[in-house]
Amino acid sequence: MPRGVLRVVAIILGLCAVGGFILGVRGAPERARLPGETGAGGAPLQASDAQPLDDLVLTPSELAPEPKKEEEKPEEKAEALLPVEKAPEPLKIAPPPKAPALPSADEDHVGDLIDGLTPPPEQPPY
Repeated sequence: MPRGVLRVVAIILGLCAVGGFILGVRGAPERARLPGETGAGGAPLQASDAQPLDDLVLTPSELAPEPKKEEEKPEEKAEALLPVEKAPEPLKIAPPPKAPALPSADEDHVGDLIDGLTPPPEQPPY
């Protein structure tokens, strides 16, 4: 591109950037405020369903690990060692069908199909 065109484009981009900055400064509120404060400087908004975080924090006693289970009685161990039923036999899968053999060059009938097509009848332009 010629240098003159590049300069014009650069000037246009610079003007857009400066204009955007100026519009942002003009549109900003005069005084910054915290979330929940109104623009008029009134009282902050009150949430009616707010809960203190103390209810949500777990204490160390709540974080204690669970006590260990007592060992099973010998009768329960014997029940666990009962013989397991035999799993059913897996289903037999049939082998995939053989792919059809590709026709040789002598058996190529594409040309016959093309010859059999009839062109659409010509209609006069309207």
